[in-house]
Amino acid sequence: MKTLTLIFTFTLILSFTAIKAQQIVGALDGKSFAIELMKDGKLDSKETLVFEKGMVDPLDCHQYGFTSTAYQAKNAAGMSTWAAYCKSDKEGTMSWQGKVTGDRIEGTVVWSKDGQSRINYTYSGVLIKPAVK
Repeated sequence: MKTLTLIFTFTLILSFTAIKAQQIVGALDGKSFAIELMKDGKLDSKETLVFEKGMVDPLDCHQYGFTSTAYQAKNAAGMSTWAAYCKSDKEGTMSWQGKVTGDRIEGTVVWSKDGQSRINYTYSGVLIKPAVK
């Protein structure tokens, strides 16, 4: 009986852990971040990421034909991890991955385009807080 209770308890703990860390649609919705993209350790550009209605929108990448795209996120232990895949008809793809802890965001971006080498970025930034009225 003791073994059965121990197995049941262990299974229950694993189930709660899996539920808590599962994917949450729109987990970052309503948040915007000002980020800096770094390439080879140097500032390459600045970007604004807007999360809304299950989509992430890299505003400054609109000039390259990238628009909002669906993102996936998971919350666990006070941190959200997320990923998205953006496509531009003329400029290829951007694969975003990152984590949000409190008001901070950081991660990586890989920009791929036919006929050129992949461009690898790291980024970090902060939450843009709405103006208080």
